Amino acid sequence: MDVRIVEDGLPQSIKMVKPDNKDKPFRAVTAIIMVILLNACFIAGIILLYLYLNTVNQVTKQRILDFIIVGGALVSFPILYRMGDLSKNRPNFYYI
Repeated sequence: MDVRIVEDGLPQSIKMVKPDNKDKPFRAVTAIIMVILLNACFIAGIILLYLYLNTVNQVTKQRILDFIIVGGALVSFPILYRMGDLSKNRPNFYYI
């Protein structure tokens, strides 16, 4: 493909670019369905974790909960650090 044809806007460039024929409402419905399925998977995972934690002994339960807390902290520290950049020129912006 010759880039000069597209950059100059010559009539031959119309044939090189495929038009977007997808339906916009269909995309919105697909996105909504994907968000609902993602949340359903999160809820199912939480329920399965809860049922599993009720079946194991106390030591194993405590180790799993410690792992979840440490993992959550490792994820949340960089997120909160990056959110600190949002407070520039806004001294009343607090995230903690």
